[in-house]
Amino acid sequence: AGNTATLMQWVLGGCIEAGAEVTWMHVVDYDVRYCRGCFTCLRTGACPIQDDFADLLTTLQAADGIVAGSPVYEGYVTAQLKTLLDRITLLHLYTNRFDAQHTVGVATSGVAPTRGVAKELATFFGHRVGMIGAKTSTIAHGYQPLADVHPDRLPQRAHRLGQRLVRRIQQPGVRIPSPQALWIKLLQRFVIRPLVLGNEDQFAGVIKIWREKGLLPARE
Repeated sequence: AGNTATLMQWVLGGCIEAGAEVTWMHVVDYDVRYCRGCFTCLRTGACPIQDDFADLLTTLQAADGIVAGSPVYEGYVTAQLKTLLDRITLLHLYTNRFDAQHTVGVATSGVAPTRGVAKELATFFGHRVGMIGAKTSTIAHGYQPLADVHPDRLPQRAHRLGQRLVRRIQQPGVRIPSPQALWIKLLQRFVIRPLVLGNEDQFAGVIKIWREKGLLPARE
């Protein structure tokens, strides 16, 4: 396993110890094609591209918690994961696909900052519980396996973070929205909602999901 997978597995070890059932998904093992920007998902509520995206999304939405991780490439996630995020993003903005999930973000790099990527992933996939990152190079030895660079404290931190994720799922408590989440809520209320309701034909899929969630009254 690579360094990111190693760090994620330490987090998941804490989840398992706390009683969670875990499903591992490696994006590169799935056929996920590029978003075409066709807006069909807004009209129908589903992406028209025939690949593995729908199965991946179904699994993610069925989860109580998500641990999302990536190495840092050019300051952001890998191209494969970015492709998945692109496919999710548009309808997610209108319908809050992950409003029930609690999340942990994970990122690794050689020398680049990791906090921003880990935070972005945790925020994207639901209610952020925490994030963890690690760099994997040293001046003395260059690039190293994560377990060699961080043999003691990092696995323990990751393990505790996984346990905290499960506890938060079991006892959600009061959620304090992030500034980004507050901005999205304002955008949804004052821009997206009027846009959708004023153009029902273009946003029929969004309206259907809103009704399923009880955000609009069901039609008789």
